[in-house]
Parts: sequence; structure tokens; C-alpha cells
Amino acid sequence: MVTLRSRRQDRLLVVVVWLLTVVVLGLGIATVNPILLLWGVIGLPGAVFLTRVHLRDTRGGGGPAGSSDPDGSSGTDVSSDQTLEENDR
Repeated sequence: MVTLRSRRQDRLLVVVVWLLTVVVLGLGIATVNPILLLWGVIGLPGAVFLTRVHLRDTRGGGGPAGSSDPDGSSGTDVSSDQTLEENDR
């Protein structure tokens, strides 16, 4: 199975999501606009979840004990090997 890991560069995307969420929620409160309030309320749990996933993935250690590759790929992607075999037939 391929594991996707957040990198430090992804921190910018997390900051952008938080800024957009706060701006939309703030505008919705200031103008009492229901659609902006709805999008702000929907965006808030999304930003929290994204932050939680990003923090979990950027903590030190983590990952399988046998993984020593710098890019995090172990080279044991069985599904792509099976796909290649099926395409060769």
C-alpha cells in the first residue's frame, strides 16, 4: 500500500485553508449572510481535520520500522505489480 505523507511544504496549504475559513466565517458573521456562515461552519471542521492529519504525518518517527527510504516508498506495491502483469497479457 502506498502511504502519503505530509511534508513541511504542505504547511502553507494548511495555513491557506485556515485563512480562507476564518475570512469566510468572519464575513458571514459581519454581514449576517447565511451562505457564508454555512461555508464557514463547514470549513471549520475541515480545517481542523486537515491540521490534525498534517500534524500526525509530520511528526518524527512514524511509519514502518523497516522503511529506510528517504522518499518513504518501500518498493513493495503489490497492486501495481499485479496491474503490470495483467497489462502484459
